[in-house]
Amino acid sequence: MKLSNLLLAALAASSHARNVMPRGGRPSQIIHDAHKRELLQDIVTFDEHSLFIRGERVTIFSAEIHPFRLPVASLYLDLFHKVKAMGFNMVSFYVDWAVLEGKPGEFRSEGALDLQPFIDAAQEAGIYLLARPGPYINAEVSGGGFPGWLQRVKGFLRTNASDYLSATDNYVEKVGAIIAKAQITNGGPVILYQPENEYSAAVGTPFPSHSYLKYVNDQARKAGVVVPLINNDAWQGGTGAPGSGEGAVDIYGHDGYPVGFDCANPYTWPKDGLPTTWHAEHEKTSPNTPYSIIEFQGGGFDPPGGAGFDKCYDLTNHEFARIFYKNNLAAGVTIFNIYMTWGGTNWGNIGHPDGYTSYDYGAPIKEDRTITREKYSEIKLQGHFLRVSPAYAASEPSNFTTTKYTDNKNIAVTALTTKKDDAFYVVRHADYRTTDSASYKLKVPTSAGTLTIPQLGGSLALNRRDSKIHVVDYPVGKYKLLYSTAEVFTWKKFSDKTVLVLYGGPNELHEVAVKNESKLKVVEGDGVKIDKKKNAGVFQFKTSSTRRVVQAGNLYIYLLDRNSAYDYWVPDLPTKGENGAFGTSVMNPDS
Repeated sequence: MKLSNLLLAALAASSHARNVMPRGGRPSQIIHDAHKRELLQDIVTFDEHSLFIRGERVTIFSAEIHPFRLPVASLYLDLFHKVKAMGFNMVSFYVDWAVLEGKPGEFRSEGALDLQPFIDAAQEAGIYLLARPGPYINAEVSGGGFPGWLQRVKGFLRTNASDYLSATDNYVEKVGAIIAKAQITNGGPVILYQPENEYSAAVGTPFPSHSYLKYVNDQARKAGVVVPLINNDAWQGGTGAPGSGEGAVDIYGHDGYPVGFDCANPYTWPKDGLPTTWHAEHEKTSPNTPYSIIEFQGGGFDPPGGAGFDKCYDLTNHEFARIFYKNNLAAGVTIFNIYMTWGGTNWGNIGHPDGYTSYDYGAPIKEDRTITREKYSEIKLQGHFLRVSPAYAASEPSNFTTTKYTDNKNIAVTALTTKKDDAFYVVRHADYRTTDSASYKLKVPTSAGTLTIPQLGGSLALNRRDSKIHVVDYPVGKYKLLYSTAEVFTWKKFSDKTVLVLYGGPNELHEVAVKNESKLKVVEGDGVKIDKKKNAGVFQFKTSSTRRVVQAGNLYIYLLDRNSAYDYWVPDLPTKGENGAFGTSVMNPDS
């Protein structure tokens, strides 16, 4: 999370120095030590597209939650179940150094400060963890996580000043040991570790300090951390990226808060706020690692006397999630963390001076842990789509275009293609801020040739602030959708049938073609037009609150409007074994 200017100034003034602060199968590559290049483990690996966990290619969809903002261990499992129900498979968490080492050399991790119940709850729920213990974390906490006694240090903070580094040693050794014990290599849920945070610029000291970054990485390794090291650059500056010099991490990542924090004007989004070049920047900065966004805006912080967190929610509501999160998918992100997914409470004096007790953040899950915000449901649709779309993790994004795939220049499309026929077309307004509606026809290559869709007449539509993912040659078990303009929520193969759930916005026209299935029939509801085109059965419908079901062989396709889809849930039943909560697969609905 980017610091406010006030907190930047306060930290700089209190530290005797101008410190480093932010402005804002098996894979081909096995994780090695950044310096010795020795193999450390082979359970969590990666290539240029994505992570692999135990050899399975995975898309990581992650929720940010801070245990120190919920110091009641019995409630952790409730949050983990709620994020898993959204389709998340990982939680990212900060650790607040100031809370655990209030006095130099006295590390305390018992009672409400104990991290183990948080780790245990993740394990029980079947959620992987990204550990981010700092020492510097920002997170809108007092001092960015630095304890007050650090003001006695004379050297520049977050540099290789010997007194600063020595001051961090005890904390990193102790907290690192807790995290190391919880790694997947030891049967735990931790799969990634982030040393440092938003180390992206400096004033008054040489930057970047590669020897400092090496020291920070070595601290983690000495504590027993063997999973990949990942960083969180405040923007795509490339600091610490693999190949950038001594102290580079294994996987490069960055953050992004594109609409800022003007919660008082929640419906006024900034011009040019939608990033359309992030994938190209990633290819320049770190082409051999998965594209990773370690913090992406899930809400906003609010100062005392501000507009309030309900307004921060309005700024980053379900429409924001629909446009911006799918835009990130258009950039090919495969490690994607939403900050915050649950904000919580600033107990005692842990909050920074430009905030207050609540850290609700306008997040998908409210401070009281209720899930009544529509953004929760919108993210659930996207999260479960990712879980049943393994081809996405290896897809290649193309350029943002307004001319190639539709007949309306006000519609922008990004295609993500694979080495097979599978493709994903992310559609949004060229002016992402518009609240107008736009109709269009989609012209895309398929395994049956280039098609203009809809084939049965009519047009598709984007209404208000919206974005859609149209799929082409999309596998559903043994079946394949030649295309679907309705969005995929989820699918599951059962012993006697396969069920696919599709949805669209209110009163939208959609069309679906099932390859090599000419005999389609409506088995529930009405108002579905059916035809045959070449080697595919095609049907068209208009969304409504009344469910329709179309059968193609043993494939049952449920047709819903978006509001109805919000009320559908995907049970995630554990399998047998020590790690049964994680299931036998992260991405395979057949398992």
